[in-house]
Amino acid sequence: MGIISEKTERKALLEMAKTLRFFERLELLQISAGDIVRIAHAEHIIRDVIGNNGYGVRFSRKRGTGITKLNIR
Repeated sequence: MGIISEKTERKALLEMAKTLRFFERLELLQISAGDIVRIAHAEHIIRDVIGNNGYGVRFSRKRGTGITKLNIR
């Protein structure tokens, strides 16, 4: 996401991270196999975008969804 400011980048990544918890709920529904593959692919893409920017996702019942900067060396 290089050309936007770090503050905007973090906010965008956080909004993407917030969507990830909804993917877990989809497993309970009766969804066709083809749609499950597409949903899993979308989740993987979102996780890759967040990870490629140096962040990890954390879920907490008390604090909600958050992202943390990873120490990649």
